[in-house]
Amino acid sequence: MAGRELLKSEKSRRTTKYLLIIAVLCLAFSIAFILRAYPIKYGFYLNEFDPFFDFRATEYIVNNGYGPYLEWHDYKSWFPDGREIAETSQSGLHLTAATLYKIFGMNMSLMDFTIWFPVVIGSASTVLMFLVVRAITGSTIPGLISSLFFAVSPAIIQRGNLGWFKSEPLGLFYGLGGTYLFLSALKDKKYKFLIPKAIFGGILIGLAVTSWGGAQYFVIPIGIFIIVLGFVSKDLKNNLIVAVLFTASVILVAGAFPRPGMSFVLGLPGLLLITSSLFLLVTTVVRLKSSERRATLKTAIILGIFVIIGMSIVVGGFYKVPSFRYLNAINPFLSSENKLVESVAEHFTPTIVDYFRQFSILIIFAGLGIWLSFKNKNNTNMIFALIIGLTGIYISATFARLLVFASISIIILSSIGIYQSIRAITSIRTEAEQTLTTSNKSGAKAQKNMKLKKQFLPYAGFAAILIVMLSIPMVYDSNTNWITSADVPTSIANGGTNYRLTTDDWIETLDWMSKNTPVDSVVTAWWDYGYWITTLGNRTSIADNATINQTRIETIAKMFISPEEEGWKIANDLKSDYILIYVVGQKLPSLDPANPSPLYVLGSGGDESKKHWFIRIGGFNESEYVESNGDTPKQKYWDSLLGKMMPFQTIGFYNPSTGTLSPTYQPNAIPFYIKDIKYPKGNTSEPLSLVYASKSFESDDPGLFFGVLVYKVNHDFKATNANGTSPSNITTLASSLANGTSPSNITTLASSLANGTSPSNITTLASSLANGTSNLILESNVLNNINNTSSNNSMTTTTNNTATIETTQGPIKIEFYPDVAPNHVKNFQDLASKGFYDGVVFHRIVPGFVIQAGDPNTKNGNSSNDTWGTGGPGYTINQEFNNIPHERGILSMARTNDPNSAGSQFFIVLNDSKFLDNQYTVFGKVTEGLEIVDKIANSTTNAMDQPEDPNSARINKIVLQ
Repeated sequence: MAGRELLKSEKSRRTTKYLLIIAVLCLAFSIAFILRAYPIKYGFYLNEFDPFFDFRATEYIVNNGYGPYLEWHDYKSWFPDGREIAETSQSGLHLTAATLYKIFGMNMSLMDFTIWFPVVIGSASTVLMFLVVRAITGSTIPGLISSLFFAVSPAIIQRGNLGWFKSEPLGLFYGLGGTYLFLSALKDKKYKFLIPKAIFGGILIGLAVTSWGGAQYFVIPIGIFIIVLGFVSKDLKNNLIVAVLFTASVILVAGAFPRPGMSFVLGLPGLLLITSSLFLLVTTVVRLKSSERRATLKTAIILGIFVIIGMSIVVGGFYKVPSFRYLNAINPFLSSENKLVESVAEHFTPTIVDYFRQFSILIIFAGLGIWLSFKNKNNTNMIFALIIGLTGIYISATFARLLVFASISIIILSSIGIYQSIRAITSIRTEAEQTLTTSNKSGAKAQKNMKLKKQFLPYAGFAAILIVMLSIPMVYDSNTNWITSADVPTSIANGGTNYRLTTDDWIETLDWMSKNTPVDSVVTAWWDYGYWITTLGNRTSIADNATINQTRIETIAKMFISPEEEGWKIANDLKSDYILIYVVGQKLPSLDPANPSPLYVLGSGGDESKKHWFIRIGGFNESEYVESNGDTPKQKYWDSLLGKMMPFQTIGFYNPSTGTLSPTYQPNAIPFYIKDIKYPKGNTSEPLSLVYASKSFESDDPGLFFGVLVYKVNHDFKATNANGTSPSNITTLASSLANGTSPSNITTLASSLANGTSPSNITTLASSLANGTSNLILESNVLNNINNTSSNNSMTTTTNNTATIETTQGPIKIEFYPDVAPNHVKNFQDLASKGFYDGVVFHRIVPGFVIQAGDPNTKNGNSSNDTWGTGGPGYTINQEFNNIPHERGILSMARTNDPNSAGSQFFIVLNDSKFLDNQYTVFGKVTEGLEIVDKIANSTTNAMDQPEDPNSARINKIVLQ
């Protein structure tokens, strides 16, 4: 009877345990679903760019079947060449979504189904995360913890929320499922479970690879782990069966699809998986025939042979070379070699700040998880946790989009760390309870209650602290916490900007295009918008986000940046019927009641913000087209086809540092514009004519605008009247602005800026910048500067001086910023004119960071001289910190820990180093000769970052102009 009661009690405990597990998983799924569906408040759309193509491809399968899809050559993109869809896209995503739609779609439209698809798949992945971590640790609690963290992970949510019908959500789902089955198969002893798990796990990883190229990452930790098994496994035979079946399944599935196909099988990930399984096979044979003492040594020798063979394959190039992005994930220093890759925001290299913002307190527990994984030698799967943890963090250090792998790694490791922390506390309490139970037998009931209370307080305190620590990143700070990170509008709704608002400009433009242009029209736009044009506009595009033909994208960049007649000719050569551009900015109310035309400030995510990439990718000299801040256009830009298409004209520059207006550019100044359509509607005498402009651009109401403009290419244009002259009203305006006889609204603006009597439009701008409705940068003290600036200097200008640093490698031309650092510029010029810098060496060379010079001690002596870097002019000058960012080519002043200790030493920034901002005084920028700067930066240096050959980095003299 007692045994029956005990069995019943045990069954009840198990039922309760399973119900709790199900409840937590349901909670994780629900949280994940709510956060991923949160953007629905901005509208029910597909998100970003690629999902529109993926929807179109899935629709093709639903309408035509799988066979025609595999043979589909789409002529609606990459005109006139077209595109082999199955060979150039994530076919696994399209086939999976089409199949699931046929099964579960019911009466839902395919568009609605694909919008919800990532939400459901991403939420379901929380369960798979639980299974993976439970398989690693052998415990349920860390699995549940990881499931909850996966539900709220910002990096994963942002690449799998509502409408994100693209690779990552399904790739992660398949990848986690395949990883779980692989780990679970290794634990099984029975072939009836082991074999199907290994095969199905391999199939899922194969599908992951066909659905998302990034899913090839899952092969890396699994391949490394198979190698490790050759050293630590006690069940080599079963593990070998799992590895072989798993590898064969992955290779067969991935190889059967047009993409990745044989490029995966014979590429580095496929070869890693194959060679690791071969290594385990050889190791198993050797270890079974060797004594335990000699087995490890022989295994190490075998590994050495395989490493040599692998290096020979890589060095000899006997493998399918992956795309640039995959190589870049292995070697993060390659990004600067490809401007197109570098131009994509999601390809930016994440910083330490990004990691802390994404993972916060989890980083600490992840460190504990790494230590515990090292310490636990009994559970071989814990070694897998260490491998996937370190490789995921390494891979993510290249591209911001790969932070999803850092998320998986840190979630796994931190879950282990948190679980072990809780276990350590509870084990103390358990021991105390056992001790007190013994004492209770002796009748010490009061003592038991007192001691239990003492033991419970630390436990409860630890639990409370842990909950608070893990809750902080969910609510703090208000702009970047884990919850608000899910509050992101779909790109089509906010025009691909950073604003948390919606606009119909793009939707209405593409709808107009589909109804008002000939069906066979060819549309050229920057490649970002190609998928929108083909899917929503239903028109043929010249290029799209697939970046299949980078030469074509370079041609489009050249079309935009070339002079208008050359650009028009390129558009004709491309057989373009229409050209679409996108411009974002803010309209300010007019100050003149008689002239209601608004003023404009540009820059927030349209082509006006991407023009520097057009310039770089097109192969032009950036310094000829934009000012030293890398954004403000020069006249040569306005003479380009893109400049002519931009319907604006500059009327002046406002300098927030000084509170002054100027007709010419000053460092750190914000340009103001008025509307000026150079190619008006119906004008066939120009290269282009405007045929459509979206509503927020057409409106004169103050506020943000998202201007989508469509120009018709006038194929019969004769280049006879394109003289580049500005319309008379603009010429008159520019002239009057320069000589002080500005039209009343501009005069009023200048006066109001000077005396603060009528700052309404600028106040509106400053307010909008402060509350987040604009992402332009304006200092918080602008209005104070405006109010404190007298009216008689409201239109002052300063001419920027230049100089040439003549080095042994060649000349470096620099432009000074006297408006923001007058004392530093004067000091530098005085020293240069005296010959102070003649013969000095760039004594500090840190590749990828800075080159530094200006120490007179470097004129003589070898590079091993310990005094290099300690010399100066014998005096110091006070800091003039300003808001010019430390970007590539910036000239800034070196100093000691004292901010007011600058003297003669200066440095040139090699790569963006904005962590130096407001700590060192920027006083100029390299305008020509960055290739000379790079030559000096590539000089061979010693351990003290000094050039081994001083003459390779010497300044001959500095010539002032």
